[in-house]
Amino acid sequence: MQRALYGTSLRAFFGLSLNVALSETSAAVNWPDGYVVYTNTAFPDGRYGVLVPTMEAWEQDESLSEANYLADIKNRRVLGKIDKVDYFEDQNHRGLEVFWAPQSSVCVVENDGRYGADSISILEINDSSFAQTEIGDRIQKSLDGAMKKQAHAPEIAGDVSPYFRFGTDRKVRVRALSQNNPKQFEDVKTYYALFQGTFDVAAKKWIVTDARSISAEQDDALTTAYSDLEHTTFQNEEDKAESLDQTMNKVYRAAQFILPPARFAAVKREQIEWLKKRNAASSTDEKCKLMGARIKVLQELVW
Repeated sequence: MQRALYGTSLRAFFGLSLNVALSETSAAVNWPDGYVVYTNTAFPDGRYGVLVPTMEAWEQDESLSEANYLADIKNRRVLGKIDKVDYFEDQNHRGLEVFWAPQSSVCVVENDGRYGADSISILEINDSSFAQTEIGDRIQKSLDGAMKKQAHAPEIAGDVSPYFRFGTDRKVRVRALSQNNPKQFEDVKTYYALFQGTFDVAAKKWIVTDARSISAEQDDALTTAYSDLEHTTFQNEEDKAESLDQTMNKVYRAAQFILPPARFAAVKREQIEWLKKRNAASSTDEKCKLMGARIKVLQELVW
């Protein structure tokens, strides 16, 4: 599952009330045997990371998958167990991702199931322990509510794919997409929804939330707009140029959907002028560089 990793890792709004479950501050425990720092969960400076059991340890004791820990790696201290995270190394059809704020004291932990996020929590570290705030339930409820309204089906629920961005003001911007038919069964009507919110870590509450139903085309465009596109490889410059052009068109459509009409009108004018510059480029390589830079500009607009 693709994720956009912002910070140092990886809309018109209305207010909604929210009950956020805040765990008790976790107490430090001993470094557990059979555990490793899971890939890409460590803060870039290597200070903190998430410990998960190895597959070999889990095969000897399956209950270990129910205990994942946040650790101070440099000082070899376990800060505490992370609630609602149950993963062992190289587990099939599951995933674990950690998104760090620019400062290493805050992160989002996403525990993934087969098709989407099972739980999403914010961890706040205070040297020897941490506090955990669960935010995934509110995102799930909002997205399901938007789909239920569209489908007129009270039992409908979707699989959530979230994306995160951190500000310097201890606020986390969340964008999440959801759909009810990840296997794309032909006899099941597919519904899509978008969640946009901002969570204030210091106040431990949502300050902006919005959820709405969207179309399949809008879901495709927004998935591209929110995703990390930095590491895509191509066989040649012509293939790269064609792919970048298609990507730019999707991100442009995402911006058209998200932005107010007056703001998008200005973006449209900018795009027309930019296209003249791109078309006048003397080489495919130059065109690719221009498109890569333009895609980043357009991606910023959907946040």
